[in-house]
Amino acid sequence: MLRRLLVHASTYSIGSLLVTLAGLISFPIFTRIFSVAEYGVLNLVSSTLLILIGVAKLGLQHSVIRFYAEAGAPSGNFTPSQYFSTVVLGMGAAGALVMLCWAGISQLIPAHLWGDERIPHLLLLTAVLIPVRVLDSGMSNILRAMERSGWLTLYNVLRKYGGLGIILATVFYVLPGLDGFYAGTILAETLAVVVLGWLMLRRQPISRREFSPELYRGMLVFGIPMVAYELGALLLNFGDRYVIQAMLGGTALGHYSASYNLAEYVQMIIVASFGQAVVPMFTKLWEEKGEAATRSFIERALHFYCMIGVAVVFGLAAVGEDVLVLLASEKYRAGAVVIPWIIAATVIDGGATLLGAGLFIRKQTRILMFIVVSCAVLNVVLNVVLIPHFGILGAAIATLASYVVLTVAMLVIGRSRLRIAFPWRALLKFLALGLVMFVSVSSVDTGEPLLSLFVKVLTGVAVYSALVLAFDQRGRDATLVVVERVGRLARNVRS
Repeated sequence: MLRRLLVHASTYSIGSLLVTLAGLISFPIFTRIFSVAEYGVLNLVSSTLLILIGVAKLGLQHSVIRFYAEAGAPSGNFTPSQYFSTVVLGMGAAGALVMLCWAGISQLIPAHLWGDERIPHLLLLTAVLIPVRVLDSGMSNILRAMERSGWLTLYNVLRKYGGLGIILATVFYVLPGLDGFYAGTILAETLAVVVLGWLMLRRQPISRREFSPELYRGMLVFGIPMVAYELGALLLNFGDRYVIQAMLGGTALGHYSASYNLAEYVQMIIVASFGQAVVPMFTKLWEEKGEAATRSFIERALHFYCMIGVAVVFGLAAVGEDVLVLLASEKYRAGAVVIPWIIAATVIDGGATLLGAGLFIRKQTRILMFIVVSCAVLNVVLNVVLIPHFGILGAAIATLASYVVLTVAMLVIGRSRLRIAFPWRALLKFLALGLVMFVSVSSVDTGEPLLSLFVKVLTGVAVYSALVLAFDQRGRDATLVVVERVGRLARNVRS
């Protein structure tokens, strides 16, 4: 099972790497063609859109994964055909309803409350993305539940690069500015969802007759508390943007958003890929083999998560400012101060998925909702208190503090549902190894910024890898698995 986790996680990681590479390609383009204030507006509109999509999904993206294991099972009450039809039709209808409501509401909010007169127009333009992304989420999570990591990765990569090409072509040759950015986004994402739907559903046709009200009610009972969970998570992630816009203005928001986005790019490559792979695996393991096997799997997964997460935090803390200036230009350097705090927050948040596994498995979504919403409120309060004194650094500190509280709550409450032993000794060991890596990387300076960054990255990878191989048995075992897989692939290619 752990080998399967490594296989799926590595597949998602490769996909995330390719998707993030596209983001890194577009990052310096958009930070240069848009002003710092426009980049801040772009992030504010995108954050608002994510919150609306969180409402429109009704938490069903979580139900898609949780209920798949029961589809067609001997003890299940519904068929795979009912499952597919209920997911697609139910989520599509909810997305369309929220789109229509928001199209009206967004125009009733006075423009001065947003701090920028362009925002109401952009909110109306992007409303069509709500049902598109809801359907994308539903079908993508079906693939994830089926453990089709290869197909999902391929789709995400093609969607990202195709979309980037369409957006750039629109901005440069058809419609410049933020209007062009979102027009290209609408065209690209709509095409992607149409193609994915055709490929997935041609063998599993969708029919209104196969829509199961009973299944839909069950998915809503599980999912609706997750709406508040989803909104809380989004507010926890993006709430600081609204406070910064209100207190400091668009330029400060642009600085903060660029650094936050850079940290998320790095987190997506490694940490998010791990979470994508592990949730459907421990859910399926629980259904098939029970509590003991699930607990053992999660505890081993936590060990590797700590090993990877520490490397990501210390690594980006060492080179984050260099990478930001290289990609986004010198005008964003002021935002680099928040990078260590933000990358630490996102990595800590990623661990909450494993620590709260018992709550997810036992469908105790109301508790998950309460934890996340409480931490989201805490985040907003801390932002209001800290930003006037520390600027955007205060927002980063508030984000880290809120995610620490979230993860501790998941650990304490989750253990009462599924008693998981947290690898404290392993975490302390990896923190020590990460500190050695950080010191080694920070001492590198060739005098040439690009060469220094290259040498720093190589030094960090070499030092941390060597330390892990020297001091961690599980790390050595996992390395042998990876080497064995690569060797087998190489032999297959030659033959």
